Amino acid sequence: MIDTILDPMIWLILVTLGHTGPGVILATNWADDTAKMVAGWMLLTSVTLLYVAFGMDGEEQGRLALVIAGPVWVWFVVCITQGLEYTMGKEPITMNWKDNGPPVILWGVLALSGLLASGWV
Repeated sequence: MIDTILDPMIWLILVTLGHTGPGVILATNWADDTAKMVAGWMLLTSVTLLYVAFGMDGEEQGRLALVIAGPVWVWFVVCITQGLEYTMGKEPITMNWKDNGPPVILWGVLALSGLLASGWV
């Protein structure tokens, strides 16, 4: 049961959906050229995540999931603890635990599932 719950492929797909939909497409001010460029760059992450989900398996999939998700999780934690603000979206957003809980959890569980599937532990 726990192997199914922590299957990296499942979390790669869930993170891709969360990252692409609410994380980039809905949050972007599409009237701003800079925001469009940054959103396009961020959507490349979705392509990478889907490649790892469907193009790899086993330890390779787990290791790449960990290598991608681990630094993103650390980045979220650092930005939240420093209270950084960004204005890519429609309104300025200050990074905090309340608003960024869902992505922190998604990226964290993806990193954990990757670590457990990597063969490194």
